[in-house]
Amino acid sequence: MIKNYTNQEIKTAYQIVQEDLLNSLINLKNGATLRLGALGKFTKKEHTIKSALFKKKLGNKNTFVYYRINFKPFSKLKELLTNQIINKYRLKKK
Repeated sequence: MIKNYTNQEIKTAYQIVQEDLLNSLINLKNGATLRLGALGKFTKKEHTIKSALFKKKLGNKNTFVYYRINFKPFSKLKELLTNQIINKYRLKKK
């Protein structure tokens, strides 16, 4: 039985999923991965760079630290996205 959801119910469901994903990514340890079912995985890594653009008075380079979160889709999602592009641009499959 398929239920027709209201726009408010769909909006609430999206908000719950977004908040859960946000909390999961924040609590994810450096170098760890978070699987998103059969769709793919997120990987969180800490990166450090030194920039010569912003020099201190003593001539030392500033060091910047940040997290990079990458998403790698699994094969099923890749296939579906590829088919979407093929259909959109009427390309031939290889």
